[in-house]
Amino acid sequence: MAIIPNFFMNAVMAIGVSNDGITKKWIGSGFIVSRKGEQDSDESSYYIITNKHVVDDCENIYLRFNTQDEQSLKDYRLNLFDEEHNCLYSKHPNEDSDVIAMRFFPQKLIDDKSIWGAFDLQKHALSLDEMQNTGVTEGCFVYALGFPMNLVETIKSPICRLGCISRIQDAFMRKHETPKFLVDAQTFPGNSGGPIISRPEIVSITGTDSNSNANLIGILSHSITYRNVLVSKQTGREMMIQEENSGLTIVHPVDRIREVVEIEFARTQESIAM
Repeated sequence: MAIIPNFFMNAVMAIGVSNDGITKKWIGSGFIVSRKGEQDSDESSYYIITNKHVVDDCENIYLRFNTQDEQSLKDYRLNLFDEEHNCLYSKHPNEDSDVIAMRFFPQKLIDDKSIWGAFDLQKHALSLDEMQNTGVTEGCFVYALGFPMNLVETIKSPICRLGCISRIQDAFMRKHETPKFLVDAQTFPGNSGGPIISRPEIVSITGTDSNSNANLIGILSHSITYRNVLVSKQTGREMMIQEENSGLTIVHPVDRIREVVEIEFARTQESIAM
């Protein structure tokens, strides 16, 4: 029995950069979300979601997808600026919200028979309010999907890491500020920008809410490191600082994703009107 829907996995992509257009370095992860049209619920627009820090200082990026043809992989170059150096994506306006959205037209993927998917922001995602109302809280299991440590080989298959929500009550209480929450999941360089998925819960304490569906609940930003300072016994001065992964990872909630998607939707609608 599958716990993570297959199209969730297909929605996740590796993000890379290249100096020569051939050799690529995979620097992060991203995923596709869909936004239903206000006038026509059957009409959707699509957006690439990742972290600000993944694309900072990049003029263009590469996205990797599997294909249905004999060639198993296809990389797509995506320009981040137009000829006049206008930015082609939207950053969340809050500096502490490490999220961007870029309008994405999937027709090229369809023509190339590339395999892709999308998280429907209405059907397959939970805001902080929705998480709180359905019992998604500390101790609930989650999955981190992405491409850590350049693990993008002959097939684009996201690495799945199991974890749990470590702290979210402060985010529930500060929904209108800049809430983040913490998950206990080992993540590494390359995981940045990947989705965090809630695990369906069959068992719950009697009288409490539960959620029986897997849902997008946030975007992974970065792990928290701790520093171990080695001090010389003779001089009392610091000799070396060791930095290690604490196992705790910062996650921005779906609320921030929905907000930046609306900003990008408005930006692209304005561009079309012009």
